[in-house]
Amino acid sequence: MTTRLPQLRPGVVYIWEGRLDVPADVVAGVRGLLSARERKRADRFVYDRHRRRYMVAQAHLRRVLGQLTRTGPEHVRFHYEDKGKPFLPGGPSFNQSHSEERIMIAVAASGRLGVDIEEIRTVRLMLEIADKNFAPDEAARIHAAPAHGRQELFFRLWTRKEAFLKALGFGLTHPLRSFSVDPTPGAPRGLLHVEDLPEDPARWHIGGVRCSSGAKAALALDQAGVETEPLPYDPDGL
Repeated sequence: MTTRLPQLRPGVVYIWEGRLDVPADVVAGVRGLLSARERKRADRFVYDRHRRRYMVAQAHLRRVLGQLTRTGPEHVRFHYEDKGKPFLPGGPSFNQSHSEERIMIAVAASGRLGVDIEEIRTVRLMLEIADKNFAPDEAARIHAAPAHGRQELFFRLWTRKEAFLKALGFGLTHPLRSFSVDPTPGAPRGLLHVEDLPEDPARWHIGGVRCSSGAKAALALDQAGVETEPLPYDPDGL
């Protein structure tokens, strides 16, 4: 039975979290949904698990966008920005992230959108990484945090920062030190300051997203006052 997806509304970001560890026969079937470009990219992965994760993630994304645009998933035609971020002319806006076997997809009616999910794991040399890569105020937060809370704080910062860069279409090619985010849950102003980019922090929503235990997630959208809602997507049709 096909799940009825919502009508996209301004100011609402729809979020779906799922899994990439599906049976081998399902993986074999999703290849037919992918474009030639996607199949070529899949074939470049050295390890089978990375190839599987990529193919299943793309299949989920195609099915979500296909249902929203009333297009067969295999007929969704992605266009690509200069740095490779995919988009659909005329919308909706979308972004996806995966970490190990987790996947998160975000969809909005319009706007520059980024989402990131990260499985919480041990980070060696966490303070050194923060000092080298984060903005000074962010690194100071981590140093000031109690030792037992640093790991969670690190990933709250990391996911917000990566979501912002993904919304801009840069990914991690842009210096993480060049902007600062507020990792406080429910912070009214998620983006604190930006250097070398024509972005007004007041125009951005950057904040955490609920996700399954053992991970942290965040989204970024160039609209203030954003709400999130679950995306009622049924993955069993893969």
